[in-house]
Amino acid sequence: MLSEALKQSLHFFGPFYLYLGFGAVVFMLTLLILPISKNTIGDQKPDSSWFSRVAMLFSTGMGPSLLLRAVQEPGYYFIHPHKTSIYSPEILSFAYTFFHWGLTPWAFYGLFGLIIAWKKTDSDFSISSYFDKYNFPKYLKTGIDTTVIACTVVGIVASLGLGSRQISGGLAFLNGNKTIGLTYSIGILLALISVGTLSAMSGLRKSIKNLSNFNIGLMLFFMVFVLIQSPILEVIVNLFSGLKLYLTDFVSMSLNLGKPKIPETFLLDWTYFYWAFWLAWVPFTGIFIARISQGRSIRQYILGTLFIPAIGTFFWFTAFGNLLFSEHHLHLLTSAYYDSIYTSIFRFLNELPLGKILSPLSLVLAITFLVTSIDSGIFVLSMFSNKNSEPNHRHRLFWGIFLGILTTILLVIGGETLLQYVSQLLILFAIPFSILYFIMIFLFIKDLFKKKLLSNG
Repeated sequence: MLSEALKQSLHFFGPFYLYLGFGAVVFMLTLLILPISKNTIGDQKPDSSWFSRVAMLFSTGMGPSLLLRAVQEPGYYFIHPHKTSIYSPEILSFAYTFFHWGLTPWAFYGLFGLIIAWKKTDSDFSISSYFDKYNFPKYLKTGIDTTVIACTVVGIVASLGLGSRQISGGLAFLNGNKTIGLTYSIGILLALISVGTLSAMSGLRKSIKNLSNFNIGLMLFFMVFVLIQSPILEVIVNLFSGLKLYLTDFVSMSLNLGKPKIPETFLLDWTYFYWAFWLAWVPFTGIFIARISQGRSIRQYILGTLFIPAIGTFFWFTAFGNLLFSEHHLHLLTSAYYDSIYTSIFRFLNELPLGKILSPLSLVLAITFLVTSIDSGIFVLSMFSNKNSEPNHRHRLFWGIFLGILTTILLVIGGETLLQYVSQLLILFAIPFSILYFIMIFLFIKDLFKKKLLSNG
């Protein structure tokens, strides 16, 4: 029943998601070239370096998923081309991977974070506080906050479900493909949540930032190591060829225009699903971005939130994809060796020189990425409930315990299947939030015109 509801919701709201995503990108690019981009967000000084800020963006917004999909997604597009093209399957695969992980998801996150950061005049980052000046009734604002908190909770639990399955898959692969039992799965989850809670208790300036820096440092190591396994000229050619196709076809890809159009089956399984997934994560990730962006100009904000993370993902997928399409790995790809999103990265790295070291090290990265998502989520939930940009430890501890209990109950009752249903439930939460998001964008534009910030700066 839930799967059918998910399919029907994506079928109905999918086109709306496409236009919302395209509009978010266009609006962010427009703001970048207007005089308003010189304005500073908030009245605080930046409390983190550029590197740390980008590290926290990646770790919170996409890190675990980038590791999950690094091999499986480009490989799937190569094996199952979804449209005819004058470009090779490799370039088409790169272009659509860039599309799903590039400008649009970061525009979803970034625009929402900008709206929240721009309106902020105090420490209250709750979504309902954005509507204070519009005289929304109290019950409606309470409903907004409840929906956002529920969406964030489901998002973190869904992330835990996906992440724990990848970690279990990695442990099983490293242990001779022996299945990880329920007791061990519960132990893994509770350990992850415990570490994530302790990290959230330490705050942004300590554990969250330092752990994010570690994640990106290790991620860069993997990317460079994989890059040097391929001819550098070939990597550069494929990167720019994929980017060329992505950028020249960005409008048609974003709105599904032109001939031939992408079949709806592909949109339902990939683009609609991704856009709904990113939207469902927007409240959590967007608020976190707003929190760490105080003191920067809008231009710096857009460059650091839209372009730098997108470029990073382009390099990441090119590094793994280019080597994946080499003769040795292509043979393994066509024989379904890399089909599972939960084990593909471990299998892939195991085939490389020093693979016996790289595979366990990638498991460490999967764990630390997941911990960073958990601690960021706990921190944002605490900001909501405590209505403070530096929530007290009681709220952080409460949300850590609550998430631990909830996830354990779901795992005991329904196992990993129920956690997968939670991921589907997350997509359904994208529906009310996407409508709320659209209203907020409209009010934000109206407010900027009212202040003449879009007309004459």
